[in-house]
Amino acid sequence: MQDTFGTALPRRLGLLLAAIPVIAVCLADGVIAARSSSDQHASKPAATRTHSAAPASSESAQRAASVRALLVARAAAVLHHDRRAFLSTVDPDQPKLVRSQAREYAAIATVPLASWSYELDPIGSQTPNARSTRYGATSWAPHRVTLHYAIRGFDRAPTSLLEYPTFVRRGQQWYVASFSDFAASGHRSDVDIWDFGPLRVARARGVLVLGHPDSLALMQQVAREASAAIPRVTSVWGRGWTRRVVVLVPDSQKELAAVIGDNGDLSQIAAVASAEVQDCPGPPNPVGNRVAINPHNWGKLSALGRQVVLTHELTHVASRADTGSCTPTWLVEGFADYVGYHDSGVPTGVVAQELAADVRAGHVPLHLPRDDDFNGDNKRLPQAYEGAWMAARLIASRWGQPALVRFYRAVGSSTEQPPQAVSDAFASVLHTSLHSFVAAWRAYLRAQLS
Repeated sequence: MQDTFGTALPRRLGLLLAAIPVIAVCLADGVIAARSSSDQHASKPAATRTHSAAPASSESAQRAASVRALLVARAAAVLHHDRRAFLSTVDPDQPKLVRSQAREYAAIATVPLASWSYELDPIGSQTPNARSTRYGATSWAPHRVTLHYAIRGFDRAPTSLLEYPTFVRRGQQWYVASFSDFAASGHRSDVDIWDFGPLRVARARGVLVLGHPDSLALMQQVAREASAAIPRVTSVWGRGWTRRVVVLVPDSQKELAAVIGDNGDLSQIAAVASAEVQDCPGPPNPVGNRVAINPHNWGKLSALGRQVVLTHELTHVASRADTGSCTPTWLVEGFADYVGYHDSGVPTGVVAQELAADVRAGHVPLHLPRDDDFNGDNKRLPQAYEGAWMAARLIASRWGQPALVRFYRAVGSSTEQPPQAVSDAFASVLHTSLHSFVAAWRAYLRAQLS
């Protein structure tokens, strides 16, 4: 599954926001995540691979073998920077696709790849429609094709993109004819930043930034600031993470939405972190850690605001391997905000101003924020983030920052469902109960925010 995490900032935090009168960064689809990265010092790209179960009939087996060979050739062309070979896999009767694939190839060639391969799933096919049968030749649309790729020095294992191509046979040769014939039926091929135009690369220690040529100055700024955030995260989380991250700088909010696969309202989003993770229960085993910024809002953040946001997002990256998809969002977001604001000098009442207004009015929350409270359309989203931050801050102030990290790891590594995992961690790490903690948290809110 793909998870995305973001950062919610108070609406009126002028110290952090230069101009945004609303939440600067919030959760995409209500869940936050980060792809895990690791050092990878391959001297050359890994060999390509394709694999699949054997089709039932001889004819379908031959067809699958031909398409599999096409995909192997396509992957080899990417890894060996062979433009001619790459374009030879594209249907020559589709000049528009040939041109778009040429542009995509040029963008991909900029990315330092460790591996690139395709996995064909030939068992079953898409139901033919008017678009997939318009080629005047034999066509085939397999159930799906999965693209696996890894960025050299950053991805410890390949991440994946789902594609729904149509292949056509002209003579004895098979070609790619489309990636969008089945989009209307919900089978829309995943995209990445190279699908949106030429790419450039910016680097800083531990950071690789991918973006478009017009954004190069912004990319260089983001690279420096993300690199500076790495030691801030490490000072709290520890050195047990890769201390590396890939940051994407799309040209527009629309492009951001496409890259992270979010069809919701991103107008209040400044950045998100994403990862491909396994469903709970069990370890998430994240791959493909990415942080993506929203250029629509990024320029409205002050220098301190960018620092807090990037530190928050990199905390998701650092902690993602210990963040099961069952980990309650209040803990995920509260911890990331704790690290983001740690030693920032921003007063408590400024960070938690919406919640402080509620507390002063006598409306103290009765329970910790629920997962649904972090949905992007929640009008009380700031209070959810602020309440989660105050919970993490309480643990650090009463039991110590190392205990907060141990508590987070204990919940994330549990094989129990969230309520039991949280209860067990309160008992084993903090030697208290959830009920007692909520009571202490409510008293803490009154003491700190009244």
